[in-house]
Amino acid sequence: MNLKKLRITGPHGVKYKLGDPMLVHDGTELLCTLDPVPVSPSGSEIRVEHFTPSLGEVEEGRHLGRLVFLEICAFVVEHFHQVQAVSFAFSRPVELLAGGSQHAADRAEIMHRIGIDNVRVAPVPSAIPGHFVVTGVWIYSERNMAALNEVLGELRELYRDRPIGTDPKGGVGVLKRIASRWRKQ
Repeated sequence: MNLKKLRITGPHGVKYKLGDPMLVHDGTELLCTLDPVPVSPSGSEIRVEHFTPSLGEVEEGRHLGRLVFLEICAFVVEHFHQVQAVSFAFSRPVELLAGGSQHAADRAEIMHRIGIDNVRVAPVPSAIPGHFVVTGVWIYSERNMAALNEVLGELRELYRDRPIGTDPKGGVGVLKRIASRWRKQ
């Protein structure tokens, strides 16, 4: 399967409505489900945290979580103009990548690149050593939207022609290639 354009729907493929579970598809393939996607009482902020990949370990070989998060941010601000912030808490341990602290640092780096100034990384009491939670809030602004689109474009390009599970360096390889491009600029 090659990654094409991700599509976000509500349950059973219907048009997504704020507050519903969110399903992310690549063509007909379900990549992940976010259930629920809480919305603030004012409707101006959503919270992304319960990310359940449907592809299991295969997803981890490509590390689609970052791409999915960026696609969700772009989708929400494009379709729901009242949403001005996307808060997140990523704590799902990924054992196939380098150590937990490196994985958390990689998550934080991508978040900084899209304009999040208040990224926090903290250890999570867990049976898994090196389990961290990365949190922050992406605030809508023209500058942050431009940064989001730039990083999203880079990730889309890196994943477009590489079938899931075929990146010999896994998610860390993708992040190193993005960081290398970023540093050259």
